[in-house]
Amino acid sequence: MYSLLSAGNSIKNDATQGLSQAAQSEQRNEQTNESLDSAKKASEMSAMGTGAVSGAMIGAEMGSVVPGLGTAIGAGVGLVAGYLLS
Repeated sequence: MYSLLSAGNSIKNDATQGLSQAAQSEQRNEQTNESLDSAKKASEMSAMGTGAVSGAMIGAEMGSVVPGLGTAIGAGVGLVAGYLLS
């Protein structure tokens, strides 16, 4: 009778340990996914900033009737292009 109780406890302990390991693995996966999402957002913001600066520089170089207008339009176009290409 003792061996049946011992076997039952062993199975219960194994199951509890397995569930604990599964929960830890799920938590690690969630943390990894959150890190990847943050990295993606940072990359998108960087691309948008680069696009805006590049567009502003191109707009300023091309010039227009109103000098600041070319810069603003170029920055807007660059911002959109940076977002779309990221």
